[in-house]
Amino acid sequence: MRRARLAAVAVVCAAIGTIASGSSAHLAVKKIDTEPKEGKDKPGAQKLAELRKAVADAPDQRSHRFDLVRALIAEGDLNGALTEARAWRAKDAYDLVVVRIIGDLQMQLGDAATARRTYSSIVELLPKDPDAHRALATVLKEAGDLDNAFLRLSDASKLRPTDARLAFELADVVHRMGKDGDAAERLQKVVDDKEAPESVKYPAKQRLGQILAARRREAIKAGKTAEGADLAKKIEGLGIKGGIENDLKVYLSWDTDRTDVDLWVDTPGGEKVWYEHKSTQHGEALYDDVTSGYGPESFTAKKARAGTYTVSVNYYGTSRTVFSDARGEVVVITHEGTADEKKQVFPFRIWKAKQTVTVAKIEVKP
Repeated sequence: MRRARLAAVAVVCAAIGTIASGSSAHLAVKKIDTEPKEGKDKPGAQKLAELRKAVADAPDQRSHRFDLVRALIAEGDLNGALTEARAWRAKDAYDLVVVRIIGDLQMQLGDAATARRTYSSIVELLPKDPDAHRALATVLKEAGDLDNAFLRLSDASKLRPTDARLAFELADVVHRMGKDGDAAERLQKVVDDKEAPESVKYPAKQRLGQILAARRREAIKAGKTAEGADLAKKIEGLGIKGGIENDLKVYLSWDTDRTDVDLWVDTPGGEKVWYEHKSTQHGEALYDDVTSGYGPESFTAKKARAGTYTVSVNYYGTSRTVFSDARGEVVVITHEGTADEKKQVFPFRIWKAKQTVTVAKIEVKP
């Protein structure tokens, strides 16, 4: 019994040391882009004329209309792009890509109320499609409307009650809403679900581990030695790759299945961490290469090195015909597992396969 108590005290003391010392590095996170730079060059009058002619010659061809709308956006003519997008939707009402483009343009033009109604029409077009509800939830999360994102995911889950991924996404939104107790219960159910694939269970373990780690820090701070030790064992039992105490952790997730989106991180040592090179000589590592949709993929630097980490997202490809653009978010966590832990979310949109967007840079100083 005495030996067990000593072991528990040792676990808590080690945790106290981690919390007290934190990281010796200073990490500053900077947002870069939400969309690829490709297609942002102004096309000019001649190119626009060619694109308009292509649309006139083949009005049912989605790719021509898409190219024209994107070119007008690059030209800075948002009202013209909105006019063409509406003309596109008049011909192709069920193309949900153009619905989201219209909503994006309305948001950029400052008409947030109309944009939200446009986004909501995604669900009105396909009320029984859980993926439509999920797509709307993604847009709402980007806008910071977590309450309505939760409602949309709840409806999607009712339409597909055995979908463990929807259960995870609901738990993740609840966690962001600050309802850690509810989130932990939901995440534990996903972890315990025998039918849930490991690709869903693992991110649930990651999020649950972060909640338990926060509880452990509070218990240690309050002098609750036994509770701290018990939480430490639970966290260890989750078997989280890279652990939950890191200078830097990055998650990538996106909103569609049958899509392959990749996380790329360029490190201060000049190494690019991606699916073909998952770890560096300094210990930074990429966990999981998800090729069938949603993610997450994660990058971990136990001890961040001085210099710049550049975080990018590459759209490898898709077999989808609707929602063929890739939308999602990159979550950057600095000083994970310490009292200084900070989480920042960077949404992104990628229009075509093979495009890349650099979403963030992390500057590390000793």
